[in-house]
Amino acid sequence: MPLKDNNSESEDILSDIPESSDNFHVVPSGEEEEEEEELFDRIPKINVMNENNYIPEISDMINQQGRQQPSQPVVNFFTKILKTLLLPICKILFAPAAQRTFVKTTVLFVSISWIIVTSLIAYVMFYQQYIPPIMHVQPIWFNYQKAQGPTAIVNLIDSNKRHLRHEQVYDISVQLNVPTSDINFDIGNFMVQIQLYSKDGNVVLESSRPSILRYQSRTQRIMRVFAKAIPLLIGLSEESQVLNIKLVDDFMELKSQALNKVSVSISDPRIQIYDAKLFILANFKGLRYYMYFYRISAAVIFMCMFASIEFICAAIAWKTFGESMWYKLSQFIPEIEKQQQPVTFNANEDNESTPNILNSSTTNDTSSSDKSG
Repeated sequence: MPLKDNNSESEDILSDIPESSDNFHVVPSGEEEEEEEELFDRIPKINVMNENNYIPEISDMINQQGRQQPSQPVVNFFTKILKTLLLPICKILFAPAAQRTFVKTTVLFVSISWIIVTSLIAYVMFYQQYIPPIMHVQPIWFNYQKAQGPTAIVNLIDSNKRHLRHEQVYDISVQLNVPTSDINFDIGNFMVQIQLYSKDGNVVLESSRPSILRYQSRTQRIMRVFAKAIPLLIGLSEESQVLNIKLVDDFMELKSQALNKVSVSISDPRIQIYDAKLFILANFKGLRYYMYFYRISAAVIFMCMFASIEFICAAIAWKTFGESMWYKLSQFIPEIEKQQQPVTFNANEDNESTPNILNSSTTNDTSSSDKSG
């Protein structure tokens, strides 16, 4: 009888419980809430794109954090200092606007330098081709013969190299270094003759001019010798005179009658000569005159002309195909930067996304527990 009473009481209690289990909830304890919060704090920020691999990434990150070595305070201090010092500079240098400005400045500097250098080289080459040497000097070796004045032949072409420029005006003269001897003073006037020959052997020009030693009396010569006694004994001076005889004025060489050699002869065979030289002096006129005697001014003017021509050609090239190439390059570089830039998310988005995942997982756990209950 007492057993029946107990069974009846238990049946009364179960009858009081409602049949539907919808209002039945599992209330977690305080310790379980603390464990969930610690687990949530340990979970780092993750990429929402990797939802499928979420649990393996958490385990890998937890293992990596456990393997990290303890940081050194001194190294961290110096790295912070370097970061604070170099960060503004790096932001300026590696900013897209700064990079474009740097590229444009570099291209402009290289192009201007190239134009200046090429204009200078062009002017130097033009100067060497257009301006001949102002003076050409060759020695004269006279041949003395009996009953005939001394003669000499001077070749104007050395190893296929011409010393004269076509359509250029030249003055031709002969320089004689003669001793102040009694014989030369007794000769008085004598004639110096020159003949210009072409390659064909034809005489292009013939000219003769007189010359004479400057008169010095015997007394004057003796006094001069006493005055120069010591230099004469040492060999620093000598008793001689230099005679410059200008034979041809404003001679222009034609391309059809290019000079090959020059013949020089003296009328009196008694003349005494130390040495003789043939001088061919260029008489510059017009543009060559200004280019030779005003070299700096002419160089600046011609370099500006060449540079302006190069600038015009560069501008035409830029308008034709350079501008389109630059536009394509400027469009291509940002695309590469976007492709290389990693996908990042804000901290707020990450924080908002992780609790949703946790809530979904916890709801799934609670639903499964409810079903099991």
